[in-house]
Amino acid sequence: MTLTPRERFLTYVRRVPGARPIVSPFLPHADVVQATLAYLGLPVTRDLVEDEVRLAQALDYEPMFMTACHDLIFPWVEDVGASDAEWIVMKMDTPDGPWARRVSRRLGVWGDDAGFPVKTEDDYARLAVVADAVVEREGEIRAYFRAWRERVGEDGVIVIGHPHVTWMGYQVSQRNLIFHEVDYRDAFRRGMDAIYRAACFVFGIAMAEGIDFMSESCSGLEMTSPRDFDRLDLPYLQAFSGFTHARDGLFWYHNCGLTRRLIATGRFDRFAPDVVETIAPPPEGDNDLRGSRRALDPAICSKGNLSLLLLRDGTAVEVAEATRRMVEAVRGYAHIHSTADAVLTGTPPENFIAFVRTAREASSGHN
Repeated sequence: MTLTPRERFLTYVRRVPGARPIVSPFLPHADVVQATLAYLGLPVTRDLVEDEVRLAQALDYEPMFMTACHDLIFPWVEDVGASDAEWIVMKMDTPDGPWARRVSRRLGVWGDDAGFPVKTEDDYARLAVVADAVVEREGEIRAYFRAWRERVGEDGVIVIGHPHVTWMGYQVSQRNLIFHEVDYRDAFRRGMDAIYRAACFVFGIAMAEGIDFMSESCSGLEMTSPRDFDRLDLPYLQAFSGFTHARDGLFWYHNCGLTRRLIATGRFDRFAPDVVETIAPPPEGDNDLRGSRRALDPAICSKGNLSLLLLRDGTAVEVAEATRRMVEAVRGYAHIHSTADAVLTGTPPENFIAFVRTAREASSGHN
């Protein structure tokens, strides 16, 4: 029986005997997909899903797509009339009245603390009210996920976006996250709890509408410590994983930072993810794939590892050699051959093709 790409991906993660290894580049940028299609002489539609499905069929890989999540909990929209050449004004209706934020056009939301709406202890109460109000938008959230499933069909898997509970759903700047957790500990905890509740509500709808993986992400050791991972991140990861598994779903964990020590000390095993990505190597991360893969529980399917900078800036021969080393490093373990994070814009088609075709060929016969 011929399996669809979605079925191949899911049977492999679920460890069905004889399942073919999966090759799945992590969210290649639209320009990479389009340039590679053109290089192969294939049509380009500029529809992100349609183009990647066509490319995946041509190169024989299993695509994954990612939806929104925290954006569904915090539905900011631009107020075009209030925006100007310097600032994008975003607004949201809340049970307590309108809420506004301003994002610098020049610096972007991550380049300027002014773009984040939660700045004071009192702001956490409003954040919680907004998060709890997500239940009022069940219909539109259900329609959103249903449209995604219909759009992708059986041509790939869909992963829900990360709610980022301990990053406060991207409503607090990275710098203030550290200060607020210390200065406003009770309010900060109530905010995280509210986002967790809202995310579980969204997860439940997503699973009912056929989204394949629930997910979460948190900081690597470039931004946290093992102690704070245990104190802040781990309880929510365990709760999300338990919520998902209780409904026969699959839980996906993303961490593209410094994770080698977290893996080696068994911290990822403790929340029983079905997939862990990206096991990033230097310079993106700090993992030796062979050692980190062996430190993970064998029941966990790992994913990733190919350096994004090598994929973009190296030669096709170098990419193929690195890919073969990646495949060999995980021989005997469940591993999705993929990249250290989202494939960078400007990655040459020759390199992208070298990665996918080498991964497919080198992993042939593995299971």
